Order: sequence, then C-alpha cells, then structure tokens
Amino acid sequence: MSEQLKEWRGFTPNQKVKTLIETKGADHEDVEHTMPPGTEGFIDNIERYSNDQGVVVTVVIWVDSSRGRAIVNAFDELDGQIEQFVEAV
Repeated sequence: MSEQLKEWRGFTPNQKVKTLIETKGADHEDVEHTMPPGTEGFIDNIERYSNDQGVVVTVVIWVDSSRGRAIVNAFDELDGQIEQFVEAV
C-alpha cells in the first residue's frame, strides 16, 4: 500500500522537471530509448511506501512530446536523493 503525496522535498505532481542523468526505458510501443541528461518531462505522481523504497517519484520523460512519446522512470529513496536525478524547470 502507498500514500499519495501532494508535495515532497519541493516537488509536486504535474511539475515540469528535467533529468540530471541519462535515463533509459521503453515507450508505449515497447521501443527502448536512452535519453541524455537535460531531457524534460513531468512528475506523474509521488507516493510513500511503508517498505524500504520509501518515497517514490514517478517521472514521465519525453522522447518526442509532439507525438506523445515518452518513457517512465520511478526514482525511490533507495536510489538516493531525488535532487540527484531531476530538477524543476
């Protein structure tokens, strides 16, 4: 079970962000993409879990925003501080 958070460490759902690291993932057609640091996206949701993951920030990272192509990455507290991975735009 998780608890939806409206804010965490200054981040909020639907907030525009850019990545600080290379990100990888498959889009909705299962095509794998590697995106460079600086790629823009937005926070889809922020959830707190009772297990070791702690808070998980799910980020939609645009591959081609004009065509609605994106990958989704989830960053949790086991990965490190969220500020190492994304920053507000």
